[in-house]
Amino acid sequence: MILKDVADERKIFKDMGMSKWREVRMKDLKKDTKIRVYSSAGRPLELGGDETFITTTEPYQKDGVWCVEVKSVT
Repeated sequence: MILKDVADERKIFKDMGMSKWREVRMKDLKKDTKIRVYSSAGRPLELGGDETFITTTEPYQKDGVWCVEVKSVT
């Protein structure tokens, strides 16, 4: 799945270990990072019932928009 950085106020959090999550910008992610994405209303983005993803690429720009490819943890 490809995530795109859009202006909808979603928030991306990366796993800092020990059940700690920190907000991060998409362009600052690294490959193989566990992330969670939440809407501005606080709802998690889910794929097949899983809300934790692993980045499978470094962030890249496509048509001026930051993107990163992810897969669900399970």
